Amino acid sequence: MRIAVCLSCLPDPETVEVDPLTGAIDAGRTLYVLNPADAAALELALRLRSDDGTVRAVTIGPDEAETVLRDALAVGADAVLRVWEDQRTATRPAATSLLLAAALSTEGLPDLILCGARSLAGGSGKVPALLAERLGWPVVTDVLSFELSDGRARFVRRLARGARSEGEVTLPAVLAVEAGSAPLRYAGLPGLMAAKRAEIPVRHLPDLGLAPMDLAFPSATAEAAMPPYPRPREIFIPDSASAPHERVAQILSAGVAQKAGRIIDGSPEELADAILAFLGEHGLLEEPA
Repeated sequence: MRIAVCLSCLPDPETVEVDPLTGAIDAGRTLYVLNPADAAALELALRLRSDDGTVRAVTIGPDEAETVLRDALAVGADAVLRVWEDQRTATRPAATSLLLAAALSTEGLPDLILCGARSLAGGSGKVPALLAERLGWPVVTDVLSFELSDGRARFVRRLARGARSEGEVTLPAVLAVEAGSAPLRYAGLPGLMAAKRAEIPVRHLPDLGLAPMDLAFPSATAEAAMPPYPRPREIFIPDSASAPHERVAQILSAGVAQKAGRIIDGSPEELADAILAFLGEHGLLEEPA
């Protein structure tokens, strides 16, 4: 099985230093590390690799992004690829997904694509869904674990408030893996030395059949980017003219009036007549012709 893993690099917070005079970050001292969710995706890909399978790591970024590709080679990835446009300084999720889809299509589409669920830098989690949309593949987000069998992936997803859900998806598909799902293995010294000497292939826009205008997506407006403010919640205040026990009852019920009910006794015929009369009083029965 051919597996592709989409990686992204982040500045190591421990190496970020700010000039006290200018307030600018000293880029020369900044080191880059692999995004935790992408590291989990890479480890799962290496575990799933069969004897005749391959694992390809792909990243979008400048020269600094080669750090994470060398880390992938050191732990056992079969091939790596970096995609970038020299005139660009950063990419938004729409452009990132387009570059990934074009690169994977040019190099040969895999059977499975693994991504990190979200990046610590932006945290939007849009790239896996946008990538699947461009390829026309199904996507499963917030994946905690999964198994492959007969061309299908059976997965466990994380839901809100600690809930879990299980399901299956037919391959090829895009799976977005949660951080911490699988700790990345340590690289041995031979792998580190070989990765340090390896040549990292780079693809530019002409190699992918793209032009700079293809990445000129419109910027989101403030109204589209920011969620609407929640409506103010009305707080119930009991009637001060009511008796103390009535005010306590109003507070406990939050001012919601309880529905009144009526219990009737009698024979089945009498009960049926009472029900029909009740429905007729509330206009729920049509009058007989």
